[in-house]
Order: sequence, then structure tokens, then C-alpha cells
Amino acid sequence: MNNTWQKGADALRQGRLVVYPTETFYALGCLATLPRAVERVMELKGRPGGKPLPLIIADWDMSEQYLHLSGLALTLARTFWPGSLSIVTEVEPCISPLARDDHGRSAVRMTPHPIARELCRGAGVPLISSSANRSGNPPVFLPQDLDPVLVDHAVVIDARPWPQGGKASTLVEVVDKNAVRILREGVLTAQELAAAGYVLVG
Repeated sequence: MNNTWQKGADALRQGRLVVYPTETFYALGCLATLPRAVERVMELKGRPGGKPLPLIIADWDMSEQYLHLSGLALTLARTFWPGSLSIVTEVEPCISPLARDDHGRSAVRMTPHPIARELCRGAGVPLISSSANRSGNPPVFLPQDLDPVLVDHAVVIDARPWPQGGKASTLVEVVDKNAVRILREGVLTAQELAAAGYVLVG
């Protein structure tokens, strides 16, 4: 596995795009700190503007360096990370504007997938982690189903464990010091969040 993710990490540091497995689906990504590379992800996917790209981080050191987690958002992260929970949180301004909303926030998760985690750690910064499909098409969890257009313009990591498929990560934002809003229900269900003691609002 080391040679697999190291090749991808080297490509990322060169400003290239990489298609890599995550715990849910294959992702198309790049260094989140390289604006031109992030622009290429948007262009290649045909993703509309105004819809920030999501991020993954590798570990708690990276969280402390690039995220501004506090209060309930930090409690959520400590409860469910690494895992398939993406949290909307303020990030450092070195993260591309295409991965931030108007409030300087990004949707971030700490991936539990061994290849995605080591790829991100080897790159040294958060990675763009958008599903590896053209905008409007379904996400992909098998390498043979990847869009040829993406394959032609990115380094593809075809290695097990492959993604599990099914649902995407669950996306949440903290709306006050005690309440959480689910923006997209995915792997982690509303029932699981409520059972863990979190107050959910619509």
C-alpha cells in the first residue's frame, strides 16, 4: 500500500489531480491549497459555481493546523471522527475559495479509509474530496466504472480496499451551541446522531 499512496501523494504535490478510494465512493481530488488545481477539479466535473468542494483531512494534527473547530462542532468531531461525518466548519484562508462558503467554512471529514488517509497525510495538507463523477452522474465505487474523461486527466489509485458504495457521508452544521442541522443524511443516520445525545433541528 505504501507505494500506492506515495505515488499519489507525489502527484498531488506536483499540482496534479488524483482519483482515489474513500470509505464511501471514489473521489477526485487535489491539494486544497492549490487554487489552480482546485479549479481544474471544478472544470473536469462540470460542477456549478457557488457549490464549495468538500475536504478530507488525515488526522488530528491536520485538524488543529487547518480547521477552526470549537464547541459542539469539536464535540461532534471527537465523537464521530475518523468516520463518514462531514462537518461544516471554518478553515484557514489558505484553503481554496472554491472549497469555502461565504463565511469561510468548508465541509470536512477525517477519513477512516486507509489509502485516502495516508494519501492525505503524505500530501501534508487537506485534500479536495469530491465524488469522482461528472456533475449530475451517479458516484462510483468500482474502478472499472470511472468516467474515462476523469481517468484521462488524473492519476488513478486502483487499490483495495475499494469504496463500500451505498450512501455518501452525512453532512451537518452546528446552528447554535446545542443544536445540529443535517444538510445531507448519509452513512450516519439522524437516529444515530440523536442517540448520541445531539439535538437535531430542521
